[in-house]
Amino acid sequence: MPRHQHPSQKRQRGIFIARAAAVWGANPAEAERRMTGELWSSVRINPLRERSVAAIRADLEAMTSVEPIAWCPDAFHITGDKRAVTESAPHAAGELYVMNASSLIPALALDPKPGEAILDVCAAPGGKSAHIAALTGNQARLHLNDSIKSRLRKLQEVTDLLNIHVTNLTDIQGQYLDKFIDTSFDRILLDAQCSGEGMVDLGRSDALRYWDLERVEKMGRLQQRMLVAAFKRLRPGGVLVYSTCTIAPEENEAPVDHLLRHNSSAVAEPIDIATHGAIQGAMPGLAKWEGRSYHPDLRHALRVMPSRFMEAFFVCRITKRAEA
Repeated sequence: MPRHQHPSQKRQRGIFIARAAAVWGANPAEAERRMTGELWSSVRINPLRERSVAAIRADLEAMTSVEPIAWCPDAFHITGDKRAVTESAPHAAGELYVMNASSLIPALALDPKPGEAILDVCAAPGGKSAHIAALTGNQARLHLNDSIKSRLRKLQEVTDLLNIHVTNLTDIQGQYLDKFIDTSFDRILLDAQCSGEGMVDLGRSDALRYWDLERVEKMGRLQQRMLVAAFKRLRPGGVLVYSTCTIAPEENEAPVDHLLRHNSSAVAEPIDIATHGAIQGAMPGLAKWEGRSYHPDLRHALRVMPSRFMEAFFVCRITKRAEA
């Protein structure tokens, strides 16, 4: 624990740790350990540039030590010097993209196909959009959106650098998506704005500077509206993946529970990532929280407990069936 904390900070820290421990079924000491220390980075090879994946991989393995990620093709944990990657020519050329390994899961869960119309609701800075493009061989009709206009410039830079084919680029607030977009999509990724609990490093004295339960609840209400709006733009038979980099059930299971209970066409289904059981820290969605029971299908959601390379994460795959 950082020294010289004010009593109110200690209380806040205690609440945060107790909640995380309850979510993961861990003791508080274990939860605090998992949330303390800077996470190591991972890197994905971008197959959309001119050089082959094999040639890029050879360069990557020559510049630093890496470890293949068993459940994600062309992705590696960086076990050596990260700067050797980020300061390299292949990285500058858009052949390598550094990200947290947990962020690789949403695009895999979406399982996008060439020729499909795909919407990424909160696309900036672009890592997940780039992964979708890679999985479809740049053959999807990709609509990228982000409501924070200042982030669109970064999104444009990433899509240009990684050679991503973008059909549309918009800046619509997610909760009003259905009012400004009148087309339907085969697949939608909603990697929602959240309180960012998964990125907290409790080793830092200011780790919880912007965190409190009021913000968690506020984000949960926003996410519920965003999820409902996005689902309206999903065609029957389509797939929507909802994900966050936070821990709170109010931001994860609760919005999905609301959607499932108020839309008979919404179905949460298992995430079929080959060997996904090898994802370190993987656990199912919660059945209940603080006296509230969630829809039984939320057992199919995937939670990630933080570890050396993986930040705390939540992913749920939702399909829309035709109404009877």
